[in-house]
Amino acid sequence: MAVVIDVKNPIEVREIGLKALNMALGPEGTQAFIDQYEGMGDFTKERQEMPEPSFDEFTARIKNASAEIRARRLAVPSLY
Repeated sequence: MAVVIDVKNPIEVREIGLKALNMALGPEGTQAFIDQYEGMGDFTKERQEMPEPSFDEFTARIKNASAEIRARRLAVPSLY
């Protein structure tokens, strides 16, 4: 079911957009998404300071992320 909103009302757009992000990404994912557009931190410096993961850590992260995405898709109603 599609939500009908007044796209000329920035408060309504922001409110419904944040609800959709929160449903799809959860609170931490929503904050991470917003941070990408607010210029938070120095990504280049932070990335250089991060230790390189081992191959096993890297593949474990991919498997965990895939499982989390599948679980969210089953738990969250479609936005479309």
